[in-house]
Amino acid sequence: MGAKLSFVWVYCDAETMHTYVRHRGAARDATKLANWESYLAGIDLELRPPVPHVVIDNSASSKPLQDQARNLVSTVLSEDSEQQ
Repeated sequence: MGAKLSFVWVYCDAETMHTYVRHRGAARDATKLANWESYLAGIDLELRPPVPHVVIDNSASSKPLQDQARNLVSTVLSEDSEQQ
């Protein structure tokens, strides 16, 4: 079928993540927010998949997600056309 698999990893820094979780206002986040430092200690923000992948940076300081998505799609499509 000619399908191609692309792995995409979405990264977010701790400060931006805290802002997102706080603004989300979901009841399921109450424990995380009450113990934010403990929550952060239990996750590895530098974790990446052990396969070739593209990182999308969802941090407040990064390029807009729409731009990153557009670049990702453009890259995948250009790689696809090169292989044909």
